[in-house]
Amino acid sequence: METTLTVEPGFKSTVDVPPTRVTDLLTIGELAGRAGVATSAVRFYERQGLLDPDERVSGQRRYRHQTLRRLVFIGMLQESGLSLDDIGRILHATDVEEWKAIGRARLDDLTAEIERLEDARQRLELSLLCRFDHPLTECRWMGEEIDRRLDLGPPPTGSSETGS
Repeated sequence: METTLTVEPGFKSTVDVPPTRVTDLLTIGELAGRAGVATSAVRFYERQGLLDPDERVSGQRRYRHQTLRRLVFIGMLQESGLSLDDIGRILHATDVEEWKAIGRARLDDLTAEIERLEDARQRLELSLLCRFDHPLTECRWMGEEIDRRLDLGPPPTGSSETGS
């Protein structure tokens, strides 16, 4: 039995079209430029398991817009002071509590650091109010803080005492 095929003008066959076209994909340079990082950072994140190229075209890495969003997200987490290990744990978290626990721990660390910095700022502001020549020997506020520390030992991290 012989099969014949007829051609119809204007007829378009349906084929499985990939969800993205090559023109929709970013090169590693375009991805890095849009995210504001070096291409070496993109490669490093790939080696760390934080990113994967979405496709390869003629052997070159190509990335979808969603991967660009992921790269920007990684940068945001780094700006928050999270380590790459923590970022990897967030990206690969299996449930909401897993990634939130990492976020809460970092938030606690930031809160303690802010308290420490506020204490340091207050001490410096007080030392600048000293009307005498040297804060070590002639400033009442600094002298009281030095004496307090000698009597009590160093203040606990995050203490808001200034000794004034």
